[in-house]
Amino acid sequence: MLNPAWQPNHDQVERLLDISHHFLSDRVMPDSPAAVPDFGELPVLLVASKGISDAPAPQYLLHALNRQLNLPGQATEHTWHLTPRTEPDLAADTDLVLLLVDATLEDTRAAYLTTKRLAQRGVNRIGVLFRCGSDNAAARRCYRRLAVGTIRFLNLTLLNLGCLPNPGPHFAAALAHSAQVIRSQQQAQAAGMTPS
Repeated sequence: MLNPAWQPNHDQVERLLDISHHFLSDRVMPDSPAAVPDFGELPVLLVASKGISDAPAPQYLLHALNRQLNLPGQATEHTWHLTPRTEPDLAADTDLVLLLVDATLEDTRAAYLTTKRLAQRGVNRIGVLFRCGSDNAAARRCYRRLAVGTIRFLNLTLLNLGCLPNPGPHFAAALAHSAQVIRSQQQAQAAGMTPS
């Protein structure tokens, strides 16, 4: 039996044609930005005490995530706006809030207090995105602490948007994961159901 690596090249070409719809879009994008439907703003609360010196600035990460959410040819042709807010500025009817947290114990505690105040205001969907620099393990530990605390004491399940490392080989995958979770939450809200 032949090894698949020795298959003729036309098999690979046929396979690429079969899956090309995942990567190419025949839809025509609107000419003017005003013609694009708008999801409105997704408020972002920054919980950062400058504890991570080697990580990119929060504004850079938010700009990169906003760009990822607004890539042309996505399943939905909506415009997204990630806007940094302060907690008192949030509207009363805010449904989904994104927390950008540094992966330190101090900032995880501050994020818990922020989550507690948001839960008291009736915000029941809180996405947490950690800024981890070069230490992904610290971000996983901090998220676990935060998630366990909010489930145990607030009876609130957080949306894990992952962590954003320093720009490098894993940065694009982390951005894509975070953007996909945000899109799925908004699509579920538009459909009238809550994803698990």
